[in-house]
Amino acid sequence: MTTPEPKKLNPEELAELHALPDEAMVKPEEAAALLRLKRATLAWYRCHGGGPNYSRVGPKLIRYRMGDLREYAKGQPMSEGVRKVAAAMLAARTANAEG
Repeated sequence: MTTPEPKKLNPEELAELHALPDEAMVKPEEAAALLRLKRATLAWYRCHGGGPNYSRVGPKLIRYRMGDLREYAKGQPMSEGVRKVAAAMLAARTANAEG
């Protein structure tokens, strides 16, 4: 039996997440989408070490701080293609913010 993949976030939803302040807390599904990982990969990291820092809220809820996700992503090498896409997205976001 295979585990179904969670709904992928559309570009607008991803942009909203990227715009959150560093102190904002996001769900594992959102953290996985931001890092372009499977949710199960983040769960594996939590159990075996590695991955971004996380917080346990109550006995079962896991949350990730946006600042921790950004810091983790900085330490991960990006391919040239991903770097170009990220630069284009940043340029588009900056152009939209300026009006």
